[in-house]
Amino acid sequence: MEKIDQEAAKQRVKEAAWEWVQRTVVLLVTFGFGFFAAWVLYGSGVQGAPALRKKVAELDAQIVDLKNARVGMQSQLDVATGRLSTCDREKQKCLTERAECRQTLIKAGLDQ
Repeated sequence: MEKIDQEAAKQRVKEAAWEWVQRTVVLLVTFGFGFFAAWVLYGSGVQGAPALRKKVAELDAQIVDLKNARVGMQSQLDVATGRLSTCDREKQKCLTERAECRQTLIKAGLDQ
């Protein structure tokens, strides 16, 4: 009887160990398939790394174009600002000359 109980206990331990091995294998296969599916979909799929590399090249070219456009606009703004300041100085000079001419006319009595 004792021998039968020992054999039954050994059998239960073997079954329990085998059950946990099976569970572990199922988990490993499940996670392995998940990682493989992610690699296929995102690593080399339609929206994966190759497509993203092309997109990055397009966006880099667009960034360069926008930076060049910004530099061009900045230079145009600098030129316009310089011309505006020149015009403002000339305007102020003309206003000063006009005021001086008026003063001269007033002194001569020719201003109305």
